[in-house]
Amino acid sequence: MSKRARVPAFSLSGDETGFVLVYGLLVLLVLVILSISGMLSTTTELRMATNDRSAKNVFYIAEGGIEDARSRLQASASAFPIDDNQPSNANWKAFIGTETRAADKGFQAANGNHTRHDPLNTSVDYVVTITHKLDPSGNILKWGDTNGDGAQEENTSVGENIYVITSEGRTPSGAEKSIRVEAVRFPSILAPAALYTKAPTNILGNSTSILGIDQCGGADVPGVLTQATVSQIGHPTITGSPPIVENSGLGLDISTMVGQFSQNPYYRYNVNSGTLTNMVWGTPVPGATPQTASSCSQQNTVYFNTSSTYVKLAGGTSGCGILLVDGDLNINGGFHWYGIILVTGSVIFSGGGEKNVTGGILAGGMVSADAVGGDASIVYCSQAGIQTNYLPLLTLRWAELFS
Repeated sequence: MSKRARVPAFSLSGDETGFVLVYGLLVLLVLVILSISGMLSTTTELRMATNDRSAKNVFYIAEGGIEDARSRLQASASAFPIDDNQPSNANWKAFIGTETRAADKGFQAANGNHTRHDPLNTSVDYVVTITHKLDPSGNILKWGDTNGDGAQEENTSVGENIYVITSEGRTPSGAEKSIRVEAVRFPSILAPAALYTKAPTNILGNSTSILGIDQCGGADVPGVLTQATVSQIGHPTITGSPPIVENSGLGLDISTMVGQFSQNPYYRYNVNSGTLTNMVWGTPVPGATPQTASSCSQQNTVYFNTSSTYVKLAGGTSGCGILLVDGDLNINGGFHWYGIILVTGSVIFSGGGEKNVTGGILAGGMVSADAVGGDASIVYCSQAGIQTNYLPLLTLRWAELFS
């Protein structure tokens, strides 16, 4: 019988055994370091996510304070309004917040210049300070039209007071954030005539009426006021003080006016040469005849960006408030509007049926003619211009404050 060869067992010398032990410890050390690094990274990411969430929450709380103030400073505010009963007082301040939080911001109950109001939303913690904006000399700054071009700008003489609203939000964890805005009530649109144009204007038809005699009890204005000329075809009725003013030096910046009022419209449309029928943005209550003033309890701002072309409104379309058209406007039969219409381009009344506007129309832009004709009535009403009272405050500037 043959003998099987013996295979020697594998063995390590003392030096090799030590090497394996060291190697294993190094691998274990690396794994521990990687684990710790992963844990630290996860912890850091969780902390960052928590901080980000907290920062957003406290920001939204501060923003809620801003909106609380904006809504209550609105001229038509019905829910706990903040009345600026000292519009000429540079030291006037209003606070929104609990007594303790308002006192932290300087509120003094015994100070006749100060008023305090409870927050509308008591589930979150914010405190708001409202002041008049002042120039370096301490004069109250206003937002109004100083040069008669229809556009508003900062000044110290005409318009609405500019408010500086500072809101500080706080979370239960102690995070704080402050936001400051400058905001203002929209000044009323004072139409200089029942129909204002910047281009040659044709008044057509025996059944067309343009009345500058104020049907709402205010001061009379011209029926038609234009920077160019007026042509009459047929026997339209035009009244006012005077009925017609041609070659006027009054150059209203219609584009800027449309831009200012279109910042926060209730309705916004982007159209390219479109025709809209049976649109209802409010229902005016007609007067005894199309030539008398209507009224309306609704207030809307409707804005059309027509890409420099036109929009046609026809077939039972009506509305109340401010109609803004960036481009040309074609008004067809069955149209009724209470308020002010601002159009950067031309305005054309066409087709059969009544086309009534109570308030005023201001048109301008690079057009050759504005034609008004065919059973149309434009009735001036000074009350229609105060539809701006129902607009939210215009934000002029916004800043996030860092401590």
